[in-house]
Amino acid sequence: MKWLRRLGTFFVVLVLLALAARLAAPFLGRALIRSDQLAPADAIVVLGSHRMERTLEAATLYKEGWSGRILLLRSPGEVNGQLMQRLHVEFPVWIDLQKNVLQQMGVPAASIEESGVQLDATRDEAAFTIDLARRKGWKRIIVSTSPYHTRRAGKYFRREAAGAVDVLMRPDRYERIVPDVWWRRPIDRFDVLSEYVKLVVQNFRFMMPGE
Repeated sequence: MKWLRRLGTFFVVLVLLALAARLAAPFLGRALIRSDQLAPADAIVVLGSHRMERTLEAATLYKEGWSGRILLLRSPGEVNGQLMQRLHVEFPVWIDLQKNVLQQMGVPAASIEESGVQLDATRDEAAFTIDLARRKGWKRIIVSTSPYHTRRAGKYFRREAAGAVDVLMRPDRYERIVPDVWWRRPIDRFDVLSEYVKLVVQNFRFMMPGE
């Protein structure tokens, strides 16, 4: 019967597609991670996030001697200082916690800089940092961020730098990730799938005139 043969063919194709997806899945996790060979740099840049592991990585790199300066980019969603004054409340914002952790790990306050402005997206962080690097005469920076974020962030930073600043991407060593089986953990699933969606958007923007 034709319908039985068609049904059998459909199930065979379905099984082959599932098998191909399973074989490709580990590659999809690993492909998002970029780790460049380290070299002495003018600054270690911590991308904005509420993941303290990025800051811990920057402190570790500082202690290892890769740079004598750490630049903290202000995370999106931080409470506005004027609002705090108007409501007569005072509490540490995220960047204050980062600076406190850095100093606990032996980074002197004089070696810590902050962006001073809130940056809402990776592309904004790249534009701000590369502009600052050019003005200060920095030739090389190390960018500390979450492992699955390194591929996309690196594209933005290198595009902004256009060869004028050497950008080294550094995935933090402290986040618990398992790229070969990323689909088993909710946090890994969220990170991997959201990064691929954002990569599609990024590549679309890069193809647009004027971008």
